[in-house]
Amino acid sequence: MIVYRYKTFISFMVASLAGNVNPSAATPWIDATVPAGIEGQSLSRLKFADLNGDRRPDAILLPKSKQGTLPRVFLNRSEESDGEIGFRLKVKTETNLPLVRTADTLVFADLNNDGIKDAILGRSNDIYQDDYAPPEYYPQRSAWFLGNGDGSFNEGTVFKEAPLVTTRAIAVGDVNQDGLLDCLMGNWYKRYFTGYEAFSNDLLIQYSTKAGFPEFARWPIPDETSPTDFHDDLGGRPTYGVALPRFNDGLPMVLELNYGRRWNRLYRMTRRAPLKEILSNEESPIALIPKDNNEIGDHLIRQLVGEDIAALAKIDGDLIRHGRHPKWPSEYAEAQPRSQRPDEPPFRANGNTFDCAIGDIDNDGDFDLFVSTIIHAWAGESSDRSRFLVNQMNETGNLQFESFAHLSVDRIPDLPAPNIPLNKENTSYNQGDIYAELADLNHDGRLDLVLCSSDYPDPPPHDERLRIYFQQGDGHFLDVTKDLGLNHIGAGMPSLADVDLDGDLDLLIGQSFNRLLKQQRVKAALATGTLRKDLSDSTMPEPQARLYLNESSQGRRSLILHLIGDKKKGVSSSAIGAIVRVTADTDGDSNTPELVQSRQLLGPGGHSGKQNEMIIHVGLGDATYATRVKIQWPGDNQNPTELGKLRPGRYIISQENPIPQLLSK
Repeated sequence: MIVYRYKTFISFMVASLAGNVNPSAATPWIDATVPAGIEGQSLSRLKFADLNGDRRPDAILLPKSKQGTLPRVFLNRSEESDGEIGFRLKVKTETNLPLVRTADTLVFADLNNDGIKDAILGRSNDIYQDDYAPPEYYPQRSAWFLGNGDGSFNEGTVFKEAPLVTTRAIAVGDVNQDGLLDCLMGNWYKRYFTGYEAFSNDLLIQYSTKAGFPEFARWPIPDETSPTDFHDDLGGRPTYGVALPRFNDGLPMVLELNYGRRWNRLYRMTRRAPLKEILSNEESPIALIPKDNNEIGDHLIRQLVGEDIAALAKIDGDLIRHGRHPKWPSEYAEAQPRSQRPDEPPFRANGNTFDCAIGDIDNDGDFDLFVSTIIHAWAGESSDRSRFLVNQMNETGNLQFESFAHLSVDRIPDLPAPNIPLNKENTSYNQGDIYAELADLNHDGRLDLVLCSSDYPDPPPHDERLRIYFQQGDGHFLDVTKDLGLNHIGAGMPSLADVDLDGDLDLLIGQSFNRLLKQQRVKAALATGTLRKDLSDSTMPEPQARLYLNESSQGRRSLILHLIGDKKKGVSSSAIGAIVRVTADTDGDSNTPELVQSRQLLGPGGHSGKQNEMIIHVGLGDATYATRVKIQWPGDNQNPTELGKLRPGRYIISQENPIPQLLSK
């Protein structure tokens, strides 16, 4: 249900119009797949990550395979460029990465704080299926691999605390803000396609041994041992996406995005007061911290407290909870057998949620969400739609999210006029929104939306494809996909990075042809040039990854910040969780207020290990410099770093020595 509140909408409009620039003509993006050297890569999942520490985003491609195949690593090299685009992605051999199946998840983050990204693997082990067989290669369960700093990795270390389950999503962040990154594993059904029961998720809290090697303790998700009653739906839910966002000044929260029209969860995380602090009358008591390696993990788990506030925050699902399916005339119902299913109980009356995007879309200082879901005509309003969830913290002081009609990006076919019969389009549509991301793609000071839809054979204009929406001055999102020259049908996983080092964010994107007929696959392949017309009659096209270079800045500049946390102060080397606020005169008019944009440094998260280049990116509009940059480092009692008059460019900013280091291209 779309909720509309006039007062909040006016506040949204005022914030959006601050720093307003007139929308410019959309310049077509450049398909750089071939000159970059990654043509012919058949896959749906991929990501950018700097694996060799040169501040250039490298590409990791994950081909589909039920049996297991090696991920492909492409290092970003300027010296390998043919001059056409200024860089080339050169394949790295002998990475020592493990064989990965389509159902597995692979992400990259610096777990041991040595400044080098490590590989984190989540194995999907469907152990209760009758035909289950463990992988015939190492590792057979979830594990992590120390990075060598050149795109290769050491032998893996198994997460012995993570059970054998159907892991399908990973988020990385510092949940207890102790300077050590933790891993949240999102798990699926216990028996896929059989029943509703699902595994509970696994939150692995890192701690360091005396030898300095990372160890992990599993934090129990609340109610994970409760009986499955399918009323309150306690216990595990099929989680297809996870994230560790910060929505207030406290610890990062644990966000579960659940499938099967099940409710999402949002755990507000807090720390218990240490025992000595409770009992002591001293002004500055010292917390009771065990010194034995075997006890540290137990202490960390007992200290961390989580409370599910999804319903209070209005993030669990929309307000429609009845689960009723549309009642169609018999001729349409017979054509759609699923429509004749019994109506659903409340625990199955909300989202098929896959992914989320996190960002301050209205520039009011708090962080909002976009959730991407799959909906079907036969389910009707018993299934939630993809939608923006606008944080009301700034307006009300409470963490609650609202949806607004002017922010809708639905492509649902219009109903016919009264007394006109329904048509097939009205009773067979799908909206397969699998992935989403927020970024300022045209540097106007407002976040834009990347929406990736796939897997269903809907006809145009409702087909499942990549769509780009530019946010306008009044706050609504305009579909500019066609203007950008993008015709990518069946959009798989996206990853954003400044791959050509020109200051704007480029897009690496996979593709998925699930449920598409051959003629639709041919059309999709012809549209992107991956299939020649003279081969279209005999060739069954496969999905192909594409790299698109962003050309939308129209001369407007940006700031890109590579943050380095101070391990001695309890901040992870990658500074995941840092919040940056940038003040700039984005409209170039000294008579109007300057705009303050907020960004949060996020690690991997979302559906299936979605991951972007780990940077802070802020468009400056017509400003020639940022008048103020404030970095709030994650953790307790951290002094913020404040910088003034920072000119556009790419910078390294270290918490230990916060003098901006300008990076050359």
